[in-house]
Amino acid sequence: MLNSSSSAEPILAFDEFVLRADKTDSSVVTSSPWSWSLYPGERLSVMTTNSFLSYQLMATLSGLVEPVSGEVLTQSNLSWPLAGQGGLHSSLTISNGFEFVSSIYGDTLERSHVSPGEFFDALKSQEIDISIPLKELTKDQKNFFFAALSILFSFDICIAPRSTYLLFFMTEDAKLLRSLFRKQLDGGLCMITNAGNNPFKRQFCNRGIVLGPLGELIFDGDLDEAIDISKRNDMLLKRAEAEESQFDYGEKLINLSPTAEDLYNDF
Repeated sequence: MLNSSSSAEPILAFDEFVLRADKTDSSVVTSSPWSWSLYPGERLSVMTTNSFLSYQLMATLSGLVEPVSGEVLTQSNLSWPLAGQGGLHSSLTISNGFEFVSSIYGDTLERSHVSPGEFFDALKSQEIDISIPLKELTKDQKNFFFAALSILFSFDICIAPRSTYLLFFMTEDAKLLRSLFRKQLDGGLCMITNAGNNPFKRQFCNRGIVLGPLGELIFDGDLDEAIDISKRNDMLLKRAEAEESQFDYGEKLINLSPTAEDLYNDF
């Protein structure tokens, strides 16, 4: 595995990169500018207890928000979010959707390690009729189709944000898709993810970065060690939160259901 001490040129680099780090206060930003990079052959898992900062990172890479300052330097093609919907209209048929995306990203399809034949065979395994509109697919079929489509096109760097789509990608129904994704990775695809799913990390990543609450770099290197450090940080955070929570008999207690944003940051 290559790392920042390697003589290889990075495929992606953060240059004096600063992100917002607090959802409720725009003045709270990362404590120091980032200068770390992604190198050829790396599949990087970025871990932090700050879920908003984690979201900001992936949203910036996906082109949804701008950083506070600095920039991402790369000459490479970044994918749309892994298993995300790729901007297709629901009235398009499966076949037309494939043709539309192919007309835009034809060059990435030509160098892909997954063939269109394998893509359509995968759809057939889920009884997906390519002549029907996307809106007529069941929820699981739709998740399968979009995951398969995002894998088929071979970008230089895969962006894999934590999402409900990524959770589907790790289910038994998506086992075939994971084997196709492995073919792309083995062919040289790089990746950066903030996925919280440890099986996903262990199966597809080979480097880990652990960031503190304000984006300070705690660890950069071996994936398993990064996962262990991240687990300890999570436990310390939960313990601190529990100790800070004092029961006030004078308060009116209200049970609130978590919002979808609390559970996942979907792209």
